[in-house]
Amino acid sequence: MDNLQLLSKSGFSRAPFHVVPVDNNISWAGSTDAKNELLRIVREVRHSQLELSHLALIYGEYGSGKTHALKYIRDFLKREGRSLVAYLDKPKVEKKGSFHGIVKEVIKQIGRGPLRTAVEPIVRYIQAEVGRELPQLFAKASPEEAKDLGAFGKRAQAESKRRLQETLYPRFPEIFNVFEGLVEDNGEAWNYFSSKAAPAALKAFELNSGIEDDHDALGALAAIYTVLTKKYPEIPGTPVFDGAYLLIDEMEQFLEMKSDEFISIRTGLRDLFNSCTEHFALFLSATAENASLFHGILEEAIMVRVTANPIHMSSHDEVDDGARFLTELMTYARNGAQAPSPEHPFTPDALKEIVERTTAPRTARKLIQNANRVWQGAAQLVIDGGTIGAEDVGGIHGLT
Repeated sequence: MDNLQLLSKSGFSRAPFHVVPVDNNISWAGSTDAKNELLRIVREVRHSQLELSHLALIYGEYGSGKTHALKYIRDFLKREGRSLVAYLDKPKVEKKGSFHGIVKEVIKQIGRGPLRTAVEPIVRYIQAEVGRELPQLFAKASPEEAKDLGAFGKRAQAESKRRLQETLYPRFPEIFNVFEGLVEDNGEAWNYFSSKAAPAALKAFELNSGIEDDHDALGALAAIYTVLTKKYPEIPGTPVFDGAYLLIDEMEQFLEMKSDEFISIRTGLRDLFNSCTEHFALFLSATAENASLFHGILEEAIMVRVTANPIHMSSHDEVDDGARFLTELMTYARNGAQAPSPEHPFTPDALKEIVERTTAPRTARKLIQNANRVWQGAAQLVIDGGTIGAEDVGGIHGLT
């Protein structure tokens, strides 16, 4: 069988059926109700909406479409371009799990260039305000201070800058020094976030230490999320982002972690949510038959902060719903190319037959596997210019 011929005759630029969703053009894999509920949560954290923070839980059977759901949200937000969004395929992102590791990965996904661009309006505002205030401060200098205007000017600038920083984000005003370093293309500023800044750089940023533990990591990420999603009336171009979103998959991994690992991550996520009281959404997903798993892996201090009913990613019990899902997967695999029909190389009845022959629960994973088996099993028919019909599906063995 020639795979390239099969792709060409099917009208695909890539194989359409992937159990693990590819990282572009993610198709929605759950019910419309679940999709609408997740998008409601996404919208409500934004400016001009309720402007609150949300903690949402997603659960479902293995292969039910939870990863599709999180990646769908991620791609939806990235297309809009007005959100800070990070997706983690599991909570343990390094050899040893920690909240510190999660923060490093989140900042890595934000990226040096985008973070520099995002903080620039705020940095420029502080610089302009300090420059504007300086003549007034010189005018108030005492005769003794006027004897050394150079030293007085430096001291006055530092005090003015600090006062502005404390007004904008009193919890961690020094973060603006690091932001300024980013804007000035000081490599040590990015090192502070991504690896380890030199001691001299930390001193210049007025920091006692780098991001060395969970507490430091919490301070840095909470500052990024809060400052970049806050509306400062005095600063044009703010809020830079309408909301911040952290999506974490496979939370059942907590069950396999050492106690110090899951305590670090669990405590960090709790404290991050408590620190970001507006314009932040934390989505946690786990493979589970019901939401009780979350009570086992998350402490009550987190569970009481859940702001919406846990969202169940249910199976595609309706035949039309399952056929629609498979059709969307094929649409994305065409990359804009035209096809004789949306269902090509299947007939509409063939897709329905695949769904009907899929055993309950009809999870996204099972539908994808069965559609791929039929497509591959009828490859020669497609290569020869034919279309896969319902009767051809009946001749394929091994559907589950």
